[in-house]
Amino acid sequence: MFDLIEKIMLDILTNSYLILFLTVISIVIAIVSETTVQLLCTNLLFLLTMALISLRGFYKHHHIYSNRSVFILLSLIFTVLISDFFLYFSLFPHLKQLFLIYAGLIKISVFGYGWLTTIKILARRPTVTNQTIVSAITAYLFIGIIWSFIYYTIWEINPQAFHIDVSREYELKPWNLAMYFSLITLTTVGYGDIFPTGKWVMVLSNFEAMVGAIYLTVIVARLVSLYSASD
Repeated sequence: MFDLIEKIMLDILTNSYLILFLTVISIVIAIVSETTVQLLCTNLLFLLTMALISLRGFYKHHHIYSNRSVFILLSLIFTVLISDFFLYFSLFPHLKQLFLIYAGLIKISVFGYGWLTTIKILARRPTVTNQTIVSAITAYLFIGIIWSFIYYTIWEINPQAFHIDVSREYELKPWNLAMYFSLITLTTVGYGDIFPTGKWVMVLSNFEAMVGAIYLTVIVARLVSLYSASD
């Protein structure tokens, strides 16, 4: 009985639709949140999504996540939450930049690893299902999330690395702008209300646009082709 309940719970928690839903909700909250408490909740949702992806990779026996890697990922997620808590509530003001850089690097590393392993899983699939397509969409959104962490870290250290329309600057918070800028760069929309002024930020934004375009034309196109063939 307990084994059946555990299996049902794991099937629910590792469902691709749930992970996509949490990812989208996290992005929306990141763009509209106004307080540090809301930002902390956003990061909690992001890290919960990453934990579920790790659980899915381990539970579905994709031979990518081991017991050790899952333990390391969950430990890093826990330390990031602590760093974010100290950072957002300024408990140690003199260490603010240290917490910022540490949390940013770990988030980029954890989400980057999750994205790469998801791509490996997708590449190994001989057949494509609805769940596979949903996972591919989630991985695409992860590109924007990872770059938003990079932009936010840079923004907090050097706000002059970006030029922002005056009304936007007063209307939105740095984390709102970082996520918004990342997504419009990923989708190559480029409204022009925010643009990078630092050379390295220009390189990063160009690279994000290229990664997003290559992902859609190679990975997603292949999956859609296999899905159509299976039908």
